[in-house]
Amino acid sequence: MAQSLTMTKPVSNAQVLAARLSIASGVLFVFLLLSLHVLEPAFDPTWRFISEYALGSFGWMMHLAFCLLATSLVSAGVAIFPYIRTVLGYLGLIILVIGAIGLFIAGIFTTDPIATSQEAATLSGNMHVFGASLDYTPVAALLLSYVLTRHPAWKPMRMQLFITAGITLVGMVAFMLLLPHDGKFGPGVLAGLCGRFLIVSYLCWLLTVGFYTLKLRHRAE
Repeated sequence: MAQSLTMTKPVSNAQVLAARLSIASGVLFVFLLLSLHVLEPAFDPTWRFISEYALGSFGWMMHLAFCLLATSLVSAGVAIFPYIRTVLGYLGLIILVIGAIGLFIAGIFTTDPIATSQEAATLSGNMHVFGASLDYTPVAALLLSYVLTRHPAWKPMRMQLFITAGITLVGMVAFMLLLPHDGKFGPGVLAGLCGRFLIVSYLCWLLTVGFYTLKLRHRAE
């Protein structure tokens, strides 16, 4: 394993900084999200979306949380960029960056309440939905995991990368299937709970990428 870890260019200071930023911002995102569940108990987590925390007294925390997650995604992309040299890998990076841009947009614009009809939707609400619709991080994670595991230095992480990326993909499919076809949300609709699982599952893949990048730097020293 030690030999495979050294069969690559040295991990740069920029990669180390990006990996640490990805880890820190991802963990802080989850911390803020969990805190909001305590601070805003009126939002039922089983069917209310996390975006609606922006409507509460601590809305600034949800805005910040979205921006932190976007930062974590971009930083992870920077950390692994030197290992990406195929069309499939670049496609994964593009999807990752688009997802991050979408999360930044979702963080800037406040969502409308979940019961708001399309006719009554505000510009801010529509922009938030547009931003959220750009997030296909699970697809990016799967593509990037496949490309990374073909690199000698990342082969030891094959199982961890595919498991964590697979969890995010399963979460995304489950979330889409749980969205009500008539657009009517309420108790018993578990889209909110599944959405939370999906968004938090991003952290598993991000931590896997971030910590292994740091490990590569450590082994090379």
